Amino acid sequence: MRAVAREKTGGAHDRRGAALVVAIVCTVLVTLMLGTVLKISITRNRNIRHHERALQAAWLAEAGLERARGQLAAQPDYAGETWNIDADSLEGTHGAVVTITVAVVKENPQARTVDVQADYPAELPQRVRTSKRVIMNLTESSPAETGDDT
Repeated sequence: MRAVAREKTGGAHDRRGAALVVAIVCTVLVTLMLGTVLKISITRNRNIRHHERALQAAWLAEAGLERARGQLAAQPDYAGETWNIDADSLEGTHGAVVTITVAVVKENPQARTVDVQADYPAELPQRVRTSKRVIMNLTESSPAETGDDT
């Protein structure tokens, strides 16, 4: 009988190739997971920043109402103003604009409708706008809220 010679198929070489494929697949999976974690982190950071801006705009609208109340107490014919607040006054990096509009209530000449609109940050296109409307009586110290907060 004749001995048949078998060719080696490169068993060690095949194992190294398989290990390389496994390493590449693991690297791709880890990269995808890190990308997902990074995307979630960026989204959360953006949401937190928006929430902070919304809170600041709400407080600025309240400050605008207080400013209008004080102006009306001193000057009953006060018609409103545009109040520009610089970043230093807010101890931050952005300024704000609060627009106050005052109108006489037709049914009651001693009452004023006060509309306040606060934009924060004023200079960015991604600003938050908060509006409030109250009716203030010139003879009373506290406003009669209409409940129109937006």
